[in-house]
Amino acid sequence: MTKSYILVVEDEAIVAMGIKQKLEDLGHQVVDIVFTGEDAVQTALEKEPDLILMDIVLKGNMDGIEAAAKIRNQLDIPVIYLTAYSDEEVLERARMTEPYGYIIKPFKKSELNANIEMALYKHAEDQKKSETLKKQVLADFYDFILNSMPTTADQSEAEIRNTLLKIFASRLEENMRPRFERELGDIVEEQDLTDLESIYNAYLDWVAKLFADFGVQTKIEAKGHVHLFKFLNCPWIEDAKKKPVFCLNCQAIMQQTFDWTGMDGKVDKKATIADGSNTCIFRFNVPFMKKEERDHVKETPH
Repeated sequence: MTKSYILVVEDEAIVAMGIKQKLEDLGHQVVDIVFTGEDAVQTALEKEPDLILMDIVLKGNMDGIEAAAKIRNQLDIPVIYLTAYSDEEVLERARMTEPYGYIIKPFKKSELNANIEMALYKHAEDQKKSETLKKQVLADFYDFILNSMPTTADQSEAEIRNTLLKIFASRLEENMRPRFERELGDIVEEQDLTDLESIYNAYLDWVAKLFADFGVQTKIEAKGHVHLFKFLNCPWIEDAKKKPVFCLNCQAIMQQTFDWTGMDGKVDKKATIADGSNTCIFRFNVPFMKKEERDHVKETPH
């Protein structure tokens, strides 16, 4: 059996130590034990384990399902849920995060081993399929970029960029908007989201998942009514350095999809990896979040 690096998310310390002992007996290494959903997200980003054992019910504001969803949007790490519950509503929320298994507490070492082996095998197979899909997507992307290049030399650089942005926006309207409306609409309906902030956060998660399909790792930093959406890597970096127009397609996706939400606000490109920055940065400025901040201040007891 291959040694794997596993993150354990369990808010009962004694239970967590028991899981750690079982894993080590099976030949795995526990990279960390964390007790909250927030710490699970942060530790997963920092240590990138091979697999996460995630308790569904956690103390704090973020349960295991929400933590798994946030991790899934940024990293391709298989998650196995640990649960003592079989509530159908909870399991339905869990299924939406596409876990690689469920283990009902209490469980035996043999059951834990079987679930881990199956999850790692299935994840490896999914990665092979994903790599094939990424190659197909990128091949189509490259062809589109090259075929969209203006043939005239009379246009200025700014005019060429505006022309390409319009071409990209037109293609996105035709090819991506149906997917956007279907998938984000399903999320809003299934999670019964009614307030703007929740819908906006669901949109950001959707965009993160979209770019994850292209092989882009992302990170979202919230600073009040401003959100910085960062690309931590660029799958087509060499092409982007040679042809900066590659970056315009990502810019078009950000601007166009946000426009589709119908929310007030603006998206600006602040930096790109192709220009030498450590990350690509898009700045979301959403005015309605200012009202949320003011309302929160008013409601906070003094």
